[in-house]
This record gives sequence, C-alpha cells and structure tokens, in this order.
Amino acid sequence: MLVTIAFVLSACSSSSAPASNAAALARGAAIKTLDAAKLDSLPTGPVYIRVIRFASPAGYVVTSTQHVPSVVYVETGVHRLTLNGQAPIDLAAGQAAFHQSVAHTHLNPGTDPSVWYSIAIWPSSARGQPLVNKIASKAFESDDIVRDTLPQVAYSQVLRLVTLAKDGTAGAHRFGGLSAFYVLTGSVTIKSAHQPSVTLAAGQGTAVLPDVELQETNSAPSLSVFLEFITTAVGKDFEVPLQQPPAA
Repeated sequence: MLVTIAFVLSACSSSSAPASNAAALARGAAIKTLDAAKLDSLPTGPVYIRVIRFASPAGYVVTSTQHVPSVVYVETGVHRLTLNGQAPIDLAAGQAAFHQSVAHTHLNPGTDPSVWYSIAIWPSSARGQPLVNKIASKAFESDDIVRDTLPQVAYSQVLRLVTLAKDGTAGAHRFGGLSAFYVLTGSVTIKSAHQPSVTLAAGQGTAVLPDVELQETNSAPSLSVFLEFITTAVGKDFEVPLQQPPAA
C-alpha cells in the first residue's frame, strides 16, 4: 500500500509541473523602463490607444490645452516639457516623461530638429478631432477597446524600450493589462495564443488585450527597437513569464 501511495504521489507531482521549453526563454533582449505613472481612472466608454508623432524644428513650440494623461517619448534631438507653469522637464533622445491632465507646452530648445511622440489612451469619442498642431501626424491608432476588459479602477501605466538583437526574442509572457507596441527601428513579429502572428515594420503598431500569451521576436536582419505601452489595473500582475511559447 505504501508503495502504491508513493507511486501515485510521484505521478501527480510530475504531471503538475511541465518542463520549460527553451524556445520560451528570452535571448538577445534588453528591456528598459523609461517612465511610469498612476491613473485614478480611464476615460468612460470605449477607448483606443493613439501614438502621435511630432517632427519639431529647432526652437518650435507646441502649446497644448488640457487633455488625457499622456507620455512623451523623444526619439531624436531634445525636448522641453513645461506643465502648467511648473519647472521645465528637459528630455534627451531615448528618454520619456508622463504628465497628467494639465495644460502644457512642448519646446525644441536645441539647434537641430527633434522627433518625439505623445502616447495615451483616449476616449473613442475623440476620434476625428483635429490634431493639436500642424507638425503632428497619427503614427498609430488601435481599434476601439470595449470597457468590459478594463474595469473602472485605478491603473498604472509604464513605457518601456525594448531592443532585440538579430534573432533575439523577449521571451514568452503575458501582461496583466492592456499593451501596445510601436516599432521604432527594424521589424518585430508578435506571436500570440490562438491567433496568426503579426509582423510590424518601423512606424507600425498594434494593441493587445490583457492576459494574452505573447512572444516578441526580431524579424529584421539587424537590431530592432520598439516601445511597449502597458496599462495595468492596480492589483493585477504586471507581467507573468511563461514556460511555453504561445500556442498557435
């Protein structure tokens, strides 16, 4: 009887812990958190993620009225963000800063042009409204996202910069929140569970709902760089690593 019990316990133990697949592990990946913020709530009703690109000449000023909380990311040049009369925030290429819903200005204080982005979750009712300035262009807009996947609670938002070497991968994982990806350099293939893979070239983006199994890989012949914009309900896991690649 003791032998039988021992065998049953051994069988249960071995079946409950599947072996990790080496293909699910990260390799050739560098992930850098650029900035983070807390939101008391999201806009009501359906929402969408929007990435706006600005090509700012030297000395150019963009004056913006109060709008949804956003993050500014600087791709090239320098940038000066001034929030409602507060001390200016100076950003160099590769840096980012969140700001809440306050009036603000954007200035290129340098002598060379600057390219920067404004990234945020907007109410779907804002679609079609004119952009804030003539130097602005729509880089990426997601489909509308119904709110049953996003409860009306407080959220954290994080912007990360991911660099993948040739044939590199961020590894298999899932985000507990809504995620958006925007490619700056190269191309990235995003595999997700039970869906066709999506390959994004530079200047393209996509959004993924919470709790979807993912794996991002570099599909370019050289380095690829992309942004991750992740919005997570407070209390949920930010990211969970997976032992297996997403099932096709």
